[in-house]
Amino acid sequence: MNSRLTHAKGEIDMSGKMLLLSATALALWLGAGPVQAGGLRTPFGEVTIKNLKIGQTYSLKDLINFPLRVINTGSQTVDLEVETIRVSTASLKRGFEPLPDLSWVQVEQSTFTIAPQHEAVTDITVSIPNDPKLLGRRFQADIWSRTENKKSMFLVAIDSRLLIEVSSIPPTPDELKKKFVHHRVANMDFTLFPTSARANDVPLGRDYDLKKERKIAIKIVNPNDEPLHFRIKSVPNWEALLHVPKGFEEAYDARWLKPAHEVVTVDGNTIKETGLILDVPDDPRYYGKSFFFPVSVEILEQEIPAKVYYTLLVTLQNPSRPQR
Repeated sequence: MNSRLTHAKGEIDMSGKMLLLSATALALWLGAGPVQAGGLRTPFGEVTIKNLKIGQTYSLKDLINFPLRVINTGSQTVDLEVETIRVSTASLKRGFEPLPDLSWVQVEQSTFTIAPQHEAVTDITVSIPNDPKLLGRRFQADIWSRTENKKSMFLVAIDSRLLIEVSSIPPTPDELKKKFVHHRVANMDFTLFPTSARANDVPLGRDYDLKKERKIAIKIVNPNDEPLHFRIKSVPNWEALLHVPKGFEEAYDARWLKPAHEVVTVDGNTIKETGLILDVPDDPRYYGKSFFFPVSVEILEQEIPAKVYYTLLVTLQNPSRPQR
């Protein structure tokens, strides 16, 4: 499945979940990057925003060029409603509290009519009350985008998760005077395609070029006029904190996976492809193992380090197993 605010230094991470509802059934998936359910798709899966100051209001569109976008991938026009909802205990991420007041997270436009293959776009603003008791705390808000097409027996909904980390440093008097933070601190207007891949029966004990051997590569789409620069790095999942699919386990060593190029420059209005090299030691402990590798794609030269994650699923060969 598939995939991206801060006043001072911070970090943006992404993963996602999607919901498909009918009168009698509920299905829940976890994954990374853009999410899709039925005839809806959004690149706004899970976003972590760090170092927000109390007494300030932030616009995701102004700060990181990343409004909420929902695409109608179905064949019929749909009515869409977008709203901030209360977080259930079951979906609360570890280390975060439910948003105390839904008014903290506002959707600029909440209702849309979307033709097939068209998208709804709305800004999301986050307002942190000027309360010292909030310093250093972390909150979760869920944003639901759901259809209201009465001609269909299904209600399709996508749940976008917004994780808010409040700075432990109080705002300065000048910051309090501004209230609304307008300046751009990052540009997240780019796309990974694809955002995940799987490779089975991969040999051990040598550099294995996934692009050459399996046609597996990361494509970065830059729709901006100016070039963008990215750092590609395999990271341990304790850092990425992504969902590990059933049947896989976190890679024992993130360094087994290396990018073909650590820094990639993507010119304006172009697509750049970069490969991945896998080298798992030839050790019987790893024979037949299925590993999960998160790959951080970090946009550089921004006021904040902004990351999107690509995921790789690998099943290794088992040389000890008799060949048929």
